[in-house]
Parts: sequence; C-alpha cells; structure tokens
Amino acid sequence: MTKGDKIIIVLVMGISFISMFLVNTLFYGTAGKSIVIEVDGELYAKYNFNEITSAKHVEIRTQYGYNKIEIESNRVRVVEADCPDQLDVLAGWIDKANQMIVCLPNRVVIRIEGEAEELDGVAY
Repeated sequence: MTKGDKIIIVLVMGISFISMFLVNTLFYGTAGKSIVIEVDGELYAKYNFNEITSAKHVEIRTQYGYNKIEIESNRVRVVEADCPDQLDVLAGWIDKANQMIVCLPNRVVIRIEGEAEELDGVAY
C-alpha cells in the first residue's frame, strides 16, 4: 500500500464520518415533542413528553405478540418483546424527532414526532 493509498483511505473515512454527523444533526437533530405508538397501522397511544414526569411503562398485548415500552421525560425504548429477533429491544433509546423503533413480527411502530413541518412535495 502506497502513501497515496493511505491518504485516500483517510480522506474517504473522514468524509464518511462528517457526512454521518451532518445527516444525524440535520434530520434527527431536534428534540421530539410526542411519542406515537401504532399497532397494525392503527393508533394505539400518544404521549407528550412534557406530560411525562417519571418513568412510564406501557404494555402492549395483542394477537401478534407482547411489547413492553419504557417512556422517560425525553426518550423511549422497548424493554421487552416476545419477537424472535429482538431488534426492537436492541435498538435502545430514541430521543429525537423522526426516529422510530419498529417490531415487524408484533406490528408495533413507536415514532417520535417533532414540530409540525411544511410539506416539501406531494406525489400522486
């Protein structure tokens, strides 16, 4: 490996890290206002962060499975689930607008909503 190859590798890695940081701050940078929980495409519950004073646990038992969700003042996570892959539990805490946790086997979606934004386009 030549000196030029090493320089290119370092430059590409640096650009990648800077890009990840910018995308994270531009799209997920703002704090969320509320949590929306949907089961099988239907609204299950909605909680505002400013109404949460202590840790709150929400248990969802449906024909698809079981999920236990923990909500704190500015973040949310899935604590337990009976799905085989446990990806929702492994996702950990989310705390910024537009982030979500999805459990496909149990058909549960947990989404953090931020301030209302204007549409930038409509597709027909």
